[in-house]
Amino acid sequence: MNDNDEALRVLLVEDDEDDYVIVRDMLEAVRGQRYALEWVTEYDSAIGILRENRHDVCLCDNFLGAKQGTALLADAQAAGCRVPIIILTGQGNRDLDLKAMYAGAADYLVKGEVSPPLFERAIRYAIERKRADEAREKLIRDLRSALSQIKTLSGLLPICAMCKKVRDDKGYWNQIEAYIHEHADVVISHGICPECTRRLYPEFFTSGEGQQQSS
Repeated sequence: MNDNDEALRVLLVEDDEDDYVIVRDMLEAVRGQRYALEWVTEYDSAIGILRENRHDVCLCDNFLGAKQGTALLADAQAAGCRVPIIILTGQGNRDLDLKAMYAGAADYLVKGEVSPPLFERAIRYAIERKRADEAREKLIRDLRSALSQIKTLSGLLPICAMCKKVRDDKGYWNQIEAYIHEHADVVISHGICPECTRRLYPEFFTSGEGQQQSS
């Protein structure tokens, strides 16, 4: 959402010029927020514009000739539209209200009952909810990605019993350090365990001292 000193980009899909003038005047009457209003009258033109995702919100009349705003909502979403869409109608209808909500409308407003403050609040809430939804979706993607990385080393891991190389999913054998570095966010450090130290450097161990140094 833009800051208050920036104009919010509003797309109005409305085939009645008188209603366009009413919406325009109401938005101009809102205090503390400016709006850049773009008006389109045709269904197909609206779909083409909405798929560009260059508006902050869309106000859509529910009756566009032979088609309905709820149909435009579904078609726009199918075309990749991420802009929140508020459905406008000439009269209140609970069934239509529910239909709009189930279709994914950000809100449902009756034209004769709308005031500038109500318009401002509905637009602001629609944009904020959209931002919250996008943030939640990003969090889910990030969590799934993290879970995928955590699970990368789970399951069966083929290791050579002699040289201890690891076979990857492409059939190549790799040093275990290289495999872990590739599949896990870890830094490999090397050392020698006490057993290998005694085997490689027996001269440093006596029967008494070796036991103390290895403990």
